[in-house]
Amino acid sequence: MPSDRSLRQNCGIGWADRGATSFNNFVMATGNPTNASPSAGPPDASRPSASFRPAMVVTPTLVAAQPTPAVTAAAPPPETAAELLGRLRRLHDEGRVAVAVDLKRLMHIDSPVGFEADSNRWAYGLLLLTLALWYFFGYRVGIAAAVVSVGLYYSLGRMYVRRKIERRVRGKAMDDEAHWRKLWSFGGVTLHEAGGAEARCAAPADNWMEFVRRLSRD
Repeated sequence: MPSDRSLRQNCGIGWADRGATSFNNFVMATGNPTNASPSAGPPDASRPSASFRPAMVVTPTLVAAQPTPAVTAAAPPPETAAELLGRLRRLHDEGRVAVAVDLKRLMHIDSPVGFEADSNRWAYGLLLLTLALWYFFGYRVGIAAAVVSVGLYYSLGRMYVRRKIERRVRGKAMDDEAHWRKLWSFGGVTLHEAGGAEARCAAPADNWMEFVRRLSRD
């Protein structure tokens, strides 16, 4: 019969084998022999375990604000010829633009503002007066009347015709776009900037619309 001492030794060996087997099984399962060692004591809080994964630190990235593109207003549509003609009338009424006419050119039979009746009225009237004086008072009085009639025709008669043509240019032609275009294409009209300036615009070579735009910007 075995003694008590041999029994205790056998039991100690058995318990040691069992402990070693359990330790090996734990190491194979966890892969961490430090946590399974009986003498390791409590786990160290300052040392992370093998399964510990640090949290991802997200660093904020500052993005520069993009400037908002400026919204530009749409360009206004270009002015029409009728609007510019109306502005030309206002500039003329304000005394900023003077209209000069070429009487010889505008008295032509094809002139949009010329009428033969304006000059014929004076010519026929003076001719009848000269013939009447010749008939009643003789040729001497008739010749003197003819000379006076010619002087009246080229002075008062031309002045009368000029005023009629200027009224038609500043009235009828400048009030109607189609009439004004026809007159400008025909020629005989010149626009001058008032105040002794050198600016002038002569028909039909120059552009009257650009002339009006330039004066409006000044």
